[in-house]
Amino acid sequence: MNRQKLRDTALLLPTLGLVLVMPPFVGLFSGPDTGTGVPALVIYIFAVWATLIILGAILARRLSRIEPPPAQRREPSDMLLSVKGQDDADA
Repeated sequence: MNRQKLRDTALLLPTLGLVLVMPPFVGLFSGPDTGTGVPALVIYIFAVWATLIILGAILARRLSRIEPPPAQRREPSDMLLSVKGQDDADA
């Protein structure tokens, strides 16, 4: 997957989370307790929360592995020269 597709997916993740906790979806789980005594709604909200965190971590890891395009990449020595050049111009 390329960087732009991963960034688009990462931007859609919070929207997906918002949709999953809206009343129409949450209302599906507002029924009676499960056999363990924990309401199904609590289990649903926790599952959505945990899934969003796991998917966010996976996307963040994949995004960090992909290098930026060559035009945006800067060498550390270039950054030092630009900072030194700014300091010289201020003096």
